[in-house]
Amino acid sequence: MPQKYQREIEEILQQAGDLGLSDLPERRQKLGFGRLAWEYFKQSIGGSAFSITPGRIMLGAVLILLAALVLNLATTGFGIVGLLAWLGFILFIVGYAMFFIKPKPVQKRWRGDVIEYQGESLWNKLRNRFQ
Repeated sequence: MPQKYQREIEEILQQAGDLGLSDLPERRQKLGFGRLAWEYFKQSIGGSAFSITPGRIMLGAVLILLAALVLNLATTGFGIVGLLAWLGFILFIVGYAMFFIKPKPVQKRWRGDVIEYQGESLWNKLRNRFQ
């Protein structure tokens, strides 16, 4: 039995060595602000083609706000520019609120395997209630 644990510990240490933790500060220096912003942008709009994500809604809101700004510079008058600005502002708030309303599902794992919690059966719940 102790050999099994020693083998598992050696595997874990070997895998940790393969992660390249020694060059972590060097990797952080190479990753600039522009690259970090681009990775965040790709992650926020990623997903299936027709899914509605908070990142996509906020991106659309920013585009609408920019369009309102360009139209405001090109035209004089409040008409469509004001409506676009309000629409962009409301969409931005809706997208921001969606970050808090629908959290991402978390998949529980232990040692790389997915843990599926079955819960108690209906019979056990009823039996525990009347005890």
